[in-house]
Amino acid sequence: MSDVFGISVSALQAFQAAISVTSNNVANASTPGYDRERVNLTEGAPQSNGVASIGSGVVVSGISRSFSQAAANQLNTSQSALGQLTALQNYSTQIDNLFGTTIGGLSTSLQSFYNAFSDVANAPASTASRQALLGKAQSVASSFQNASSELNSLNTDVNSRISADVTQINSITSAISTLNKQIVVGIAQNGGQAPNELVDQRDQLVSNLSQLVGISTTMDSNGALNVFVGNGQALVVQGQTTALTTVPNQFNASQLEISTSALNGNEISSSITSGDLGGLLTARTEVINPALNQLGQVAAALSQTVNSQQADGLDLKGQFGAAIFSVGTPQATASSGNTDATAASVSVTNVGALTADSYVLSYQAGAYSLTRASDGSNVPVTGAGTAGNPLSAEGISIVLSATPAAGDRFLVQPTATAAASLKVVLADPSKIAAAGAVQASASNSNTGASIISGGATLDPTNPSLLNPATIAFSNATTYSINGGANQTYTDGGNIDFNGWRVQISGAPAGGDVFTVKSNAGATGDNRNALAGASAQSVGVLANGTATITGAVSALITGLGSQAQQINTAQAAQAAVNTQALTSVQSVTGVNLDEEAASLLQWQQAYQAAAQALAIGNSLFATLIHSVNGTSG
Repeated sequence: MSDVFGISVSALQAFQAAISVTSNNVANASTPGYDRERVNLTEGAPQSNGVASIGSGVVVSGISRSFSQAAANQLNTSQSALGQLTALQNYSTQIDNLFGTTIGGLSTSLQSFYNAFSDVANAPASTASRQALLGKAQSVASSFQNASSELNSLNTDVNSRISADVTQINSITSAISTLNKQIVVGIAQNGGQAPNELVDQRDQLVSNLSQLVGISTTMDSNGALNVFVGNGQALVVQGQTTALTTVPNQFNASQLEISTSALNGNEISSSITSGDLGGLLTARTEVINPALNQLGQVAAALSQTVNSQQADGLDLKGQFGAAIFSVGTPQATASSGNTDATAASVSVTNVGALTADSYVLSYQAGAYSLTRASDGSNVPVTGAGTAGNPLSAEGISIVLSATPAAGDRFLVQPTATAAASLKVVLADPSKIAAAGAVQASASNSNTGASIISGGATLDPTNPSLLNPATIAFSNATTYSINGGANQTYTDGGNIDFNGWRVQISGAPAGGDVFTVKSNAGATGDNRNALAGASAQSVGVLANGTATITGAVSALITGLGSQAQQINTAQAAQAAVNTQALTSVQSVTGVNLDEEAASLLQWQQAYQAAAQALAIGNSLFATLIHSVNGTSG
């Protein structure tokens, strides 16, 4: 009878445990991070009665979790990729909207600005049209400044979110470390059985962490989970944590980078490429800062071309035109890791060759090297870095205040601050140079059938530019300027002298004379204003292949295309993540229909075990009565 009792009791205990586990599954069907549990039943050790071995019932050997590490890893990787693209999408969409409105307004204000030059050309002596031109210039400058301010605000927002992510990451890794300790103790105390509820909590924290930053994990034999970030930097090892921290960028203290306390401030930002944190860093380096650079490139080109055109003509007072715009000088910032105080200064030498890139200038083994900050590719550079022989590359020159120390580095940003610093510096409308600088005319006594045209300024800095000059023909094919050497006449060809250029066409005769002189006082002349109006169709950027208005349109189109590509990638990754989540839930999720069926199964099994116990009790009672009757 003892075997029947023992077997029945073991069954009752086992099925009661199974009912409890199943009930717990039902109770936690909607609990985030809960993994379905199953009771593990093992046959009891058989006992021999001398003739045969009879089972001794059932033993609860443990409670297992329905969990797939491979599926969990796939989900975590998917969440990291989705987090990165979602953060990137957030900023690319904001910039696309910004450039579709504010910068769209820039396109309009640029067109109005060039149209105002046409209005000045139509009435070159009109103060009203000149004042209107300055007003349009102010609108253009304000558009650049506002767009730059909005982009810099996004960079500030990125910093805030980086700090928030780092704080949250540290909180999660600390909680994982605490759970590691508790799980290790629990396994030791429970004979190797892990405390499932704590493991569930830890796995949920790891899942939450993967949304913030890309991670990898390993499991120790004692049940502790180790967590790594980037290229293998440890965040959690057993019960110990290494906190992330933010540090100022070595070149720009207003931008935060990521470091670990174990690396003594050495940043690891470049190795963080996924999760929300990776998306924030990518948004800054691949969306926001490039947009600032491109916007600044256009601003620098506008300032240079408009001011150059002003310098080519004369204002109402007969003076060369004053600059309408000013723009800040390019930035060159020494690394905080430099070992000396050498400074670098940068200037734009060729706006047509100017790119929208930033560069890192390095000095090592007595030689300079220049690389693109975006991808580290090498940029050919010439020169010695001195005032007499500056370093030159892609439209810029760089002068060092002294010879740098080995290992010194400088961030060179030719255009990053140009849009923010663009402003109108001309207040006097009379100083707008509507007139051409020189006037070319033919003598009334000429007998040939030729005309002179042009009067373009090639070099407004030439001190002899406005000095009168005489072009005299000794015969139909030969001429001299100011009595100088004879030159061969070419019909319609350029004639250059003292920084100006004219053209003579037709058939001159010997004795014909043409005069080139200062155009001062010609208030009705509009040649320079016409040139200013037509500048919008002149190639300036990309080595003369892109106009300023075209560059703005290309900027808007390019950012829109980039935003669309990111949106597409984010949507695709969201689908991948949904699939990965479904895969995990198919393993770990609680199916209430299955649990209801299991409850019914365990209930019936429990009732059967109770019936077996009752039968055993009845048999035992019969045996007792029978023994008592015999005794009596």
